[in-house]
Amino acid sequence: MSIFSAKYRPLAKKGFECVFKTLTLKPCDTGLDDQIKSEIVGKLLKYSPALAKIINKQFALLSWIFVLLTIGSLAYSGLGIYNFYLYGNCEGPNATGACILNDITGDYGRFSEPKDLIAPTTLDGIAVGDPNAEIKIVEFGCFTCPYTKKAEPTIQQLIREYNDSIYYVFKPFPLPNHNGSFDAARAVLCADEQNKSWELRTEIFRHQEICSTDGVLAIKNLAKNAGINMSNFNRCYDQNKTDAALSRYIQQGKDSHVYATPTFFINNKTIVGPKTVEQFKCVINENQNLFEQIGCSLGQWWGK
Repeated sequence: MSIFSAKYRPLAKKGFECVFKTLTLKPCDTGLDDQIKSEIVGKLLKYSPALAKIINKQFALLSWIFVLLTIGSLAYSGLGIYNFYLYGNCEGPNATGACILNDITGDYGRFSEPKDLIAPTTLDGIAVGDPNAEIKIVEFGCFTCPYTKKAEPTIQQLIREYNDSIYYVFKPFPLPNHNGSFDAARAVLCADEQNKSWELRTEIFRHQEICSTDGVLAIKNLAKNAGINMSNFNRCYDQNKTDAALSRYIQQGKDSHVYATPTFFINNKTIVGPKTVEQFKCVINENQNLFEQIGCSLGQWWGK
């Protein structure tokens, strides 16, 4: 951090010179190592003479450890940036979550349009709208994923505005790194047997944090609040009656190469991550005039 401070920039310069010489097996003659050692040992003497003695004796070894940790940290950070540029995730193409760069940049997929995603071949799932509608939106989402929750208000607005002009299908795709994701997905599928899936999913997204921490107990309480017949619900849930359906949806997501939630397939186009209503409309509205197309392109370019 001293690089960005005029006061400490000379120390940074000495530090880089010392690291370079150390890596090339040359002695560090900048005097920085002696200066740092004396300051550290001097301060430690006030609190622990024994520890100060150890630091003074093993300073070279400790310096090497910190140098290697710094190099490893920089390399790992570089790998994360590389993966994010290519795959839209710090951990690479097989990652199931998002990374901090998603929030910083506002991008939840690749910088270019995802080319490896494949639209699912079926429209089975938790659906609303007209199955014969020209525009079909299929979402793979995780009920305890914060990004799926973030996209939910946008989806609800689109359903209200377009009404029967679109057919929306939600396919549960629980992620192992999100606590309670499988329990929530099984519960919503059980609720769907009573035509109460929308009520329960609303409750789960509204109380997502509780579902992640308290698990099944919280989810069953939410099911009761959603007006679900609990006898039938408990029988369905406790006997794992929706496991086969959930496994089918998970396999469909894998077959579609879904690598982050939420992932949307809008006819033959894709959106990864929560986007604005305007960005969804740009993809939905195919018959646009030239000015609308330019506006959509500029909006997507600037991430608005």
